This record gives sequence, structure tokens and C-alpha cells, in this order.
Amino acid sequence: NYEKEGITWSRKSFPNNDDVLKLIDGNRVGIFSLLSDQCRVPGTTDKTFANTLYRTCSGHTRFQANSAQVAEHKFGIHHYAGTVEYDVEGFIEKNKDELPKGTTVLLKSSTNYIVKQLASTIDELEESVKKSADKGSKRRIFTSRKSTAGENFILQLEGLGRKIKN
Repeated sequence: NYEKEGITWSRKSFPNNDDVLKLIDGNRVGIFSLLSDQCRVPGTTDKTFANTLYRTCSGHTRFQANSAQVAEHKFGIHHYAGTVEYDVEGFIEKNKDELPKGTTVLLKSSTNYIVKQLASTIDELEESVKKSADKGSKRRIFTSRKSTAGENFILQLEGLGRKIKN
């Protein structure tokens, strides 16, 4: 307790940001979910992803996409500290971020210790993602394919959140 220790402090109150979290992380309608869905569709581009965002998120109070932003395939999110503008260029490619099939098998067969360790780390990450999905994640996980970078990130955040709560 700060008072008992003679530390002067004042309580800070922060606004509830659940609405911005739902915009970013909402299941099926959040930006990460839309991005993962778009990555599953053959031929998707950053432009088609941006158009999906504009159609799906335009009614959200924390989402911004004025005509100048739309023309440049950008959007804004009104965060606690202010509006942050995002450019969708590279979103699709970065989110796919998958290793080609057989890569970890090839890495494991290496005689180089560091390369073998890298393969083990990749396997551990994939196993961690699957376990997170099994331990109460509300996310849809398609175990027949590799998860995207965004899905891995969200599942790791969910796991961290569960650890903090316990």
C-alpha cells in the first residue's frame, strides 16, 4: 500500500477501451479476423482487404476512413491517446507469413545445431498455438493448415490474458 510506505501518488483513471479492442480483435468482424479470412481467399490483395474493412467497420465509432484515406488504402483507429493511421500495404503478405510445407522437416535434418534449434522453436510455437486453441480460445483454428501470423499473435495474447487472470 502506497500510503503505508509514505509514497505520494494519485489515482489515474483510464477510459474503458473494450470497443476499440472489439474493433481490432472481435471474432469474425474484428480487423485481425477479417485479415485472416482474407488471407484464405485466393487472389486477395491489400486493396480488397481495405475494401472489406471499409464495408465491415465503417459504422464503428473508433474506425476512420475518410475519402482521402480510402483513395490511399488507409484507415484510422481512434485509440486512447489519439487517432493512429494505418496503411494496408503489405498487410496480406505479412499476415500469411507461413513457412513452406516441409521446411521444419528439412531444418531438423540439418547437421548444424543452431538450425536444428530453430526447427524445434518453430515446432514449439505451432504446438503452443494448437494448445491455446484447445484451452478455451474463442477463435476458429483450421488445424489442417498453418495459422497466420495474426492468428498466432492473437492466440498468444489470449494465452497471456488467461495466465494474468489466474
